[in-house]
Amino acid sequence: MIFSTLEHILTHISFSVMSIVITIYLITLLADEFVELYDSSEKGMITTFFCIAGLLVTRWIFLGHLPLSDLYESLIFLSWSFSIIHMVLYFKKHKKKF
Repeated sequence: MIFSTLEHILTHISFSVMSIVITIYLITLLADEFVELYDSSEKGMITTFFCIAGLLVTRWIFLGHLPLSDLYESLIFLSWSFSIIHMVLYFKKHKKKF
């Protein structure tokens, strides 16, 4: 019961934050003058990454195996992988600036 509730909370947080991040990306595509919005979208991507990672760990503990057995779990794992790729590219890009 606790794992199920935690799973629902993490799912709702990650999808809510991701919808806000997508909206911010669309706004920054239209107007480049909102630098603060872009920075907050990167914080949102990091938040989403940790929520999805927590969701995967919760499902792993609850089910007892790596969460790749059905389409829902595979899509969660795919979105987690995409968020890792996005964060690696973001940090690599900003490391060159320093």
